Amino acid sequence: MQQTLVWKPRHTPGVETLRLSQDANGIHATSHLMQVIKGNSIVANYLIDCDARWRFRRLWLKVDNHGQRNLCLQRDLRGNWLLNGELRPELQRCQHVMLSASPFTHTPLLQRSALETGQSDEIKVAYIDLLSLKVEPRQQHYQCLQRRAGEHLYRSQAEGHAQEELSVDDQAQLLNANEQYLRLSQRELKVSTLV
Repeated sequence: MQQTLVWKPRHTPGVETLRLSQDANGIHATSHLMQVIKGNSIVANYLIDCDARWRFRRLWLKVDNHGQRNLCLQRDLRGNWLLNGELRPELQRCQHVMLSASPFTHTPLLQRSALETGQSDEIKVAYIDLLSLKVEPRQQHYQCLQRRAGEHLYRSQAEGHAQEELSVDDQAQLLNANEQYLRLSQRELKVSTLV
């Protein structure tokens, strides 16, 4: 299975285009992201690999903001994390990655949690700031507020940040995030190419 997803920030210029594919080897997300973050224009490309159960395995990230920088973050089967080949013991209890400006990185966490209405989960993530490329462990909290066919509503809170409401589809792909990101439909994409 393969699909292409597109998100647009609501209040700043930008777009993220992501290709998601699933096969016998797992789940692979490849993304190209252009955004203005805190007044800085960035372009980023990333690849996230997960196993078939959405468990994080590898992130390759390249960011261009006043010069190119990149990183490679991996998690082995024993839970050891390597950043550019060096062991990062402070990330040991992290389950996944969270990128500061990508709405997609909620998907693997919500897929793994599989929350029903009223349930909540707290997950430790390796948080990556796209401006500084700083990687640090953070708590990420999710609560399922409502599940209905085609759209589920969650409350999300990252350690040190305000709560936000997430609206996702049946595959936990973000539709809307607290009026910050909006996923564009195929129809909207076709109309905008005609304009």
